[in-house]
Amino acid sequence: MTLDALLSLPLLSAFLVGLLGGVHCVGMCGGIVGALSLGARPGAGRPRWGLLLDYNLGRIASYTVAGALMGGIGALAA
Repeated sequence: MTLDALLSLPLLSAFLVGLLGGVHCVGMCGGIVGALSLGARPGAGRPRWGLLLDYNLGRIASYTVAGALMGGIGALAA
């Protein structure tokens, strides 16, 4: 195998794991998000899409911080 082929395998694997993880997230988090958006009172100051946007931005930010911390720990251990 060439070097390019060896380097592309981990990227493809990471991409596929990300897609499969997305399906898991929809199944696990979908009910929570649905309950939060349906429980919001209309006219309570924020539209439902604002609540969903806040939820997803917080989720993405927390995963980013957790990944950066684990990457930093991994870099120190290497």
